[in-house]
Amino acid sequence: MAFTTENRKIRDIFQRASIYEVPRYQRDYVWKEINWKELWIDLQFTLKQNNKEIPWSHFLGTIVLNQRLNKTKGIDIYEIIDGQQRMMTVYLLLIVLYKNFNKLGTESSKKRGTYIYDTFITSLNMESERELVISNDLYDNEIKLAIDSASRITTISKDNKLYKLYSYFDNLLKNKNFDYLDKFLDKLLSVNIVEIISGEDEEIYNIFEVLNARGQKLKQIELLKNHIMKYVQPREREFIDNAKSKWRIIQENINHLNDPDALIQHFTKCYIEKDAENQNSIYRLIKEEIKIEDLSNFLNELEFFSKIYKEISQRDNNDSVIRYFNIKRNQQIRSLLCAIYGLYNKNIIDEQVKNQSLLQIRNFFFIFNTTQQTSNKTDKLISTISYKVYNCETQNEFKILFTDFMNTLYQYIENKDYKLFFETNQSFKYSNKDKNLKRNSRLVKYVLELIYSYTQNDTSIISNEVTLEHLKSDDGTLENSSIWNITLTNEEINSNILKNKPILEKIEILKDKSSIKENQNLSKYIDNDEFNIIKRKNELINTIFENVFKFDKSIFHLTKEDIERYKYFENIFIENDEKELLKLLKEEGKNFEVVLSKNPKYNELNNKFKNLDNIKFNDELI
Repeated sequence: MAFTTENRKIRDIFQRASIYEVPRYQRDYVWKEINWKELWIDLQFTLKQNNKEIPWSHFLGTIVLNQRLNKTKGIDIYEIIDGQQRMMTVYLLLIVLYKNFNKLGTESSKKRGTYIYDTFITSLNMESERELVISNDLYDNEIKLAIDSASRITTISKDNKLYKLYSYFDNLLKNKNFDYLDKFLDKLLSVNIVEIISGEDEEIYNIFEVLNARGQKLKQIELLKNHIMKYVQPREREFIDNAKSKWRIIQENINHLNDPDALIQHFTKCYIEKDAENQNSIYRLIKEEIKIEDLSNFLNELEFFSKIYKEISQRDNNDSVIRYFNIKRNQQIRSLLCAIYGLYNKNIIDEQVKNQSLLQIRNFFFIFNTTQQTSNKTDKLISTISYKVYNCETQNEFKILFTDFMNTLYQYIENKDYKLFFETNQSFKYSNKDKNLKRNSRLVKYVLELIYSYTQNDTSIISNEVTLEHLKSDDGTLENSSIWNITLTNEEINSNILKNKPILEKIEILKDKSSIKENQNLSKYIDNDEFNIIKRKNELINTIFENVFKFDKSIFHLTKEDIERYKYFENIFIENDEKELLKLLKEEGKNFEVVLSKNPKYNELNNKFKNLDNIKFNDELI
């Protein structure tokens, strides 16, 4: 079936017996006042040109529709591939006009309202039932409530997701008379629009891409969705429907993101070895690097990745590592975090290895950030290791990759005086009196929670149940804003008991009332009836860097020699296309040579290994 392109008017689109469906995987309604205002100004201009010699009409743009083969109760069904923003805006404007004709209360205005409802807002099916012309799973309830309010001439609730759109036009039309509303309706129905219709998915998706991709008007993830739906193989209805279902899941997993493109930005770092030129060229990179026949697997992996991404990108995630990066607003690390979670979810690494590696990543970046270094130093490293980790096949291979990565990171902090930097770093100072320090509350609280949890063996500290309390009164100075002058208490103790009492009195109250061990032991810092703040500072900083945020680049007990020998063998096996030896190397890691030489089942493979050119053998094993 060839596609048709027709110049239409809004009247033609909305008055035919049809339902226009917005697919679930389409983006939300995102038009704002600037878009509504443009339409309103053009319509007002056409009204003013009514009696002029040169006719003027508004051009709304293009809509791309996919016509369903089967009707529903005699009504044609069109899927909106492109143009839902325009269609939804006009539809809500028609509903507002319906309301304002009803509001006038005359016989003529009521008839005109009924005409709008019967002709443009609803379609009559063969069972004499009225169907809404626009069908959108995300907004169906809001649309129905808006129509109901228009019928009863009431204001829709502010909780309605379409409230701002509805109210914008309602405020402009609410005091207009019949003649004005009638002329306005006529001009709206006369708005020009280009309608492109086809019944073939491939053709429609190709049209969509030509109209949108070159100008980068849409989010890259929307262009990616269109590309996948256009080319995913095989081209069978059941398979394509399954692909659409997967995309709906992906969309649901990223609905909470301010920028949904973040998902594919981090996914491509894991899935494609080559880096995009910049954040705006991710979609182009995917098109260049992923073959059409591989799109199905790409979609499967993206769905898998999106579930992990949903977990680690939630602001209220209670995982200690993820909380730290959310507090620091470090999104660049997400590709690596997802890669490690991915290996765990695929049962390639166990939970202990996962937790150990994530903890060391956090501890490194805590020190890195404490020493006030910028993340652009590590961005390229994160991108490279993310790809390697996501695509590694065994736990021993991961340990080699991760330790090598840790050794590289260590170079950035090797000769830094962490403790001195910590003392002077204003990120660890908090005060309600200084707006610049007030924003540090989450980080200061996070660090204290971990310090206190280190000695809190019998009970846990629940973040949302504790608050920050200054020991010496908060006067806005850097000295009293420092983390070593701050503790954690529950809200009741903080607000109702401690208040602004002297520090020694606070310590006695905390010793008696608090369930936190560190609070109970604060009296150890009292010397000669004075609170020894220096002593507490030193102990707290020691705990931070020697216990809580201790960085250990050798958690998997691998030496630099182990890693170099592994990489040496890996390169030789790849060059000689020795897949069996490479597979065993990845499985056994640093124990490869021992297993190969000592296990009789590998005798043949061991002989092949010995016959390779340029191999440097371990003399102890020969």
